[in-house]
Amino acid sequence: MNELEIKEKIKEFLCSNLGVDAGELEFDTPLFGEGIGLDSIDSIELIAFIDDTFGVSTTGIDKEYFLNINTIAAYIYAHKE
Repeated sequence: MNELEIKEKIKEFLCSNLGVDAGELEFDTPLFGEGIGLDSIDSIELIAFIDDTFGVSTTGIDKEYFLNINTIAAYIYAHKE
């Protein structure tokens, strides 16, 4: 799976499972705070999705990796088996 495919899967999850409007979500859109406003519950669901889907543990990693879809996908791509 390449990095673009990872990004597409993350975007699909955010839209279908967390109710994010696909029209407002680009790969560089901030996910928390001033961005689309995900909260801590959303982050737990996102972490579980990443662990289950990509087999990459993101529990306890720095929040800098969760800025947007690009940063999450880069982390997953670098750490997948």
